[in-house]
Amino acid sequence: MAAAPSGMVFENPANGQREAVTNREILWAFLLGPVYFAKKAEWLHAGIHALLILISLLLWPTGILMTLGVWVGYACAAPTILEYRYQKMGWEKVGT
Repeated sequence: MAAAPSGMVFENPANGQREAVTNREILWAFLLGPVYFAKKAEWLHAGIHALLILISLLLWPTGILMTLGVWVGYACAAPTILEYRYQKMGWEKVGT
């Protein structure tokens, strides 16, 4: 049996909606890039991510390292970004 991904669960105190932030966020952010952050309504990070990718592509071919760094860096930071977002919106941490 596969182990459940580790993470945190946040609950909206106003309506009881729950959202889990797990290590899978890294995979989805890596696969989808700025689209993932837009899907999660994290518009600031979606815009910054897209802008940095655009700038790095304009610096082609030397910008390829920047592209890889931005893409992998944002993927690794995705769980932290989402945790901060839920805490900032007043959601309560209800589990791990």
